[in-house]
Amino acid sequence: MIDNIVFDLGNVLLDFTPENIINDYVFDDIKREEIYDNIFNSEEWIMLDRGTISKKEAISKFIDRQPKNKKEILTIMNNWISYLKPINNNILVLKELYKKNINLYILSNFHKEAFLKVKSKYGFFDYFNGKVISYQVKTIKPEDKIYKLLLSKYNLDSQNTLFIDDSLKNIEIAQELNFKTIHFKDDVNLEGEVNKYLY
Repeated sequence: MIDNIVFDLGNVLLDFTPENIINDYVFDDIKREEIYDNIFNSEEWIMLDRGTISKKEAISKFIDRQPKNKKEILTIMNNWISYLKPINNNILVLKELYKKNINLYILSNFHKEAFLKVKSKYGFFDYFNGKVISYQVKTIKPEDKIYKLLLSKYNLDSQNTLFIDDSLKNIEIAQELNFKTIHFKDDVNLEGEVNKYLY
């Protein structure tokens, strides 16, 4: 039996598909790949999650590397947050867990601006007992420090805690720390998988 459930945000509760953003603003296939790699596969994107660089500084780096793509970079960086949409089926699962008075937490890698905007926009954040967000603590998954921060902050026992994430690396670290885990993918029935730990 578990006492606590910890959710990742991106691609567990909020859809995040950078390809959709790129496709809406960039119409040349080669340029799409260039810009995708420049932004979403960059060291700066990770630094934004870690909270060690500002959005302005990151954009400057992106443009320095690809000045020819300045217009598209600015457009994408000023609009990508609007593409973060709730995954409705999983939000319904979260709501049912809340009704059952299960302790719910967030452990997520997230940029400061993006987190503040989605938190103010979507009411499901009210279901949670607590959260640890990467930019706030200057460490990111899959570094074990962020998991340990969550456990210590809320006095949780990992052996009685279920962790849900879409990243296999993040899941593996959680398992090393004795969390129960669900590796969420599109073909996973989240409600069914969670119920295996509840009943």
